[in-house]
Amino acid sequence: MRLTLGSRTTGFLLAAASCTFGQGPDSLSAIREKMSAILLRQPDYTCLETVERTEQSGANRSRVEDTLRLEVALVEGKEMFAWPGSRQFEDRELRDLVSTGMFGNGNFAVYARILFLTNLAVFEYQGEADFNGRPAVVYRFRVPRSANAHRLRVNEREAVVGFHGSFYADSDSLDIRRVEVVAEDIPEELGVSSAETTVTYGRVRINGEEFLLPVESELRMAMPDHVDRNWVRFSACRHFTGESTLSFTDPVLEQVSSAPTAIEVEIPTGLTLPLEMPPIDLMQSAVGDEIRATLRSDLKDHGRLLAPKGAVAQGIFSSWTAAPIPSRSRSDSRI
Repeated sequence: MRLTLGSRTTGFLLAAASCTFGQGPDSLSAIREKMSAILLRQPDYTCLETVERTEQSGANRSRVEDTLRLEVALVEGKEMFAWPGSRQFEDRELRDLVSTGMFGNGNFAVYARILFLTNLAVFEYQGEADFNGRPAVVYRFRVPRSANAHRLRVNEREAVVGFHGSFYADSDSLDIRRVEVVAEDIPEELGVSSAETTVTYGRVRINGEEFLLPVESELRMAMPDHVDRNWVRFSACRHFTGESTLSFTDPVLEQVSSAPTAIEVEIPTGLTLPLEMPPIDLMQSAVGDEIRATLRSDLKDHGRLLAPKGAVAQGIFSSWTAAPIPSRSRSDSRI
């Protein structure tokens, strides 16, 4: 994506990157100071991310494509992802995990860090507004394309874009309540007419301490013939402990996952596994959930025992749709 701006406007944006303009109370410096302190004292932490992905075509009602569940961690200021129950997070591209459908990152932590820990954004005071029954101050912001902080990817096509939006901060506590992000000047070749993200924040307890964290977000991308929407909920947040196995309880699932010591066995191509699997509740299951099955008989390869009868096989629920979801779009933000 290209951000088309005249040289005079571009020069102003770069020169005013850490300034406010317009009229209004001087609350921005206090908000930035408080948010900087909050973000810098946050420990490395991880949460369960549940994503409901829907599509709306024409005047039809939205149709749920699937539900996706991942573990997302903030480690040294960087978002990292893994399947639930994984032994450790790996520093790899998100599309290595989620190869189909629409997905976005940046909503977990990066947008807030861009706005309050860098001087990339230009801010403008917009006045006060009611936010869920409480007074809030509202600021608009803009981050230019030259900051290289926001990317859109559709299939194999990718572009760096600028973005603008607004944030709402509680008038009394100065806590950020919501951040709204809108991509600018999306290139026609991407086939995306608009891309918008909304992140809602709340107080969350981790290891007995309270932190201001994202609690839910929404990503919306409009295509020529349909609109994709991801509704994201963050839950079961805890301190990130590096190499330990990370498994969480989602309140919606009402189940606890326990992970016994596992032994990895390489299964030759073409070998059939006689598995006995419990019924899967498609109304509660999500892509990424752990699945367990039991071997009905010994698993052997040319007389060599690979796993005995009764051994438990673990896997990842990969889809509950009748057909694969086509690769479409992805929104990434970074500092």
